[in-house]
This record gives sequence, structure tokens and C-alpha cells, in this order.
Amino acid sequence: MDSALEGRGQDPDAAVLIAPGAVRSSDRLWDALALLLILSGTTLFLLARNGLAEIAAGTHKLPPGVASFVQRADYFSAQSDLGLGMIGLGVAVGLGFSLRRASRRLTRRDPSAITHQPSA
Repeated sequence: MDSALEGRGQDPDAAVLIAPGAVRSSDRLWDALALLLILSGTTLFLLARNGLAEIAAGTHKLPPGVASFVQRADYFSAQSDLGLGMIGLGVAVGLGFSLRRASRRLTRRDPSAITHQPSA
């Protein structure tokens, strides 16, 4: 095989080589998931923060069906906790797959680490 991608899909036991410096599309999807978790968690946290600030300033109007400001403050507090949890999860996903990608790069540089050799 002359190129890193030549012969791909012919032998399922053959080692799949990726061009040096290339990032897999699955890695990009994990990065996008981490970013989505961080952005949505930040949005939830900021919405909760604004709601609690409105309650503190006395400008918040209770929606229909909500009996007290304490109940509304509990809602915003839970929303804030959920947002912070999503931010933490997004950071963990991003760091975890970043470390996975780095270890894969180190393994790829070591030729003795390839366990499956294409059969003749």
C-alpha cells in the first residue's frame, strides 16, 4: 500500500492507518458534544442567575401556578445546579477524549504497538 488510506475496508483485521496529524471525525463529534454541554449548561446557569437576581431586586413576577417566591427561588436554584453539572460534564468529556486522542497519537508513533498486521 502506497498511501495511509489505500486498501481501507478490504481486510477488517488490517490496521487502519490515518495520515499524520489527522483527527478522526468521531473525535470532532465528541468535541462538539462537549461544547454543546458547556454552552447549554452556561445558558441554564445564567438564566437561573438572572431569575434569582430579579427575585432579590423585587422585580420578578410570579408565573401562574407558582404559590410563592420561595418555590420560584428553589426552581432557579435547581436550574443553576443542573447548569453547573452540565458544565462539569462537558469539561470532563472534553478532557477525557483529549487524553484519549493524545494516547492514541503516542501509540501510533510506536511501531511495536500495532498488534494486527495485514495478512498476505
